[in-house]
Amino acid sequence: MKSLSHTVLSLSTNVVGPLIMLLAFTTATVSIPACAQDIWQIDQKSSVATLSLGAGAKTLQIGLARVRGQVEFESSDPSDPIVTFTIGAGSEVAAEYASMSFTSKSSALTADGKLKVLGDLSVIRVERSVTLEPNEAYAGPQYGDPVTYTNTRQLTVVFSDPHRGASQSGVMHFSGTSTVSREDFPQFLDALTSADWPTQLINDEKCKTPSTIGEDYHGADCTGTLIANVSNAVVSTGAPSGEGFYGFEPVISPDRNKGTISLDLKLEEISASPSVSR
Repeated sequence: MKSLSHTVLSLSTNVVGPLIMLLAFTTATVSIPACAQDIWQIDQKSSVATLSLGAGAKTLQIGLARVRGQVEFESSDPSDPIVTFTIGAGSEVAAEYASMSFTSKSSALTADGKLKVLGDLSVIRVERSVTLEPNEAYAGPQYGDPVTYTNTRQLTVVFSDPHRGASQSGVMHFSGTSTVSREDFPQFLDALTSADWPTQLINDEKCKTPSTIGEDYHGADCTGTLIANVSNAVVSTGAPSGEGFYGFEPVISPDRNKGTISLDLKLEEISASPSVSR
C-alpha cells in the first residue's frame, strides 16, 4: 500500500506541473506585442501628381492628375510602410487616355533620411477609334469600342519626408518623385505623351454656358478653387509684338527619353491601432 505522503506528492506533481507550464505559456504570450498599424488615406481633392518629361532640373511639365490610395505604417517598422496609390486618368471621353497604379513591395531609409519605396507600377492605356462626320446632324465625334493595354514594371519612388512626427491634427504631407527611362519602361513614356492630361486641377468646379452666344463668346464661365496648374518657364518667339510674333515656347528642352512623376500628397489618418499586448 502506498503511503499517504507518496499519494500527496504524486497528486501535487500531476496538478502543479501542468499549471506551471500554463503560466509559462501565458507569460510568453503576453510579452509578444501586437503589430500596431496606422492607416492614412490620400486626400484625392488635395493630392496632386505632376507628370513631366525629362529629369532633375530639366523637366517640362506636361500634365496633372489626382491621386487616391493609402499609406499604412506598422509600429514594428515605421520605415517600411505599405504604399498604394492610383493616378487618375486624363479625359476619359478622349480617343486615348491613361491611368497608373502603384503597389509597394519594400521600403528602406537612405543615409540622408529619405524613404525609398520599391513597388510595381501598372500603366493602363485605353485607345478608341474616332469618327468625325461633319454634317447637319453632327453631334460630335463618335468613338469605337475601347481597347485596353496594361503594362507593369518595377519602380522606385523616393519620398523626402517620411516622418510621421510632422503630422498635425491627423494630417500629414508626403512628397515623392520617381524618374523612368524609355529604355526601362517605354509604355510609361507613351502614356505621358499620348494621354490628354489636364493642365489644371480645380475643386468644386461649376461651369455655366451663356444663354446667348455672340461675337464676344469666349466659352463657358467657370468657378471653383484652383488646386494646381502646369507651370513652365517660357520665352516669346520672334518679336514681342507685331507680325514677327509667333507666341511662346518653353525655356527648357527636356530629355524626351525620360519621364518623371512628382507626388504632393495630403494624408489623413483614418485608423490608428494602439500598441497592445496579446
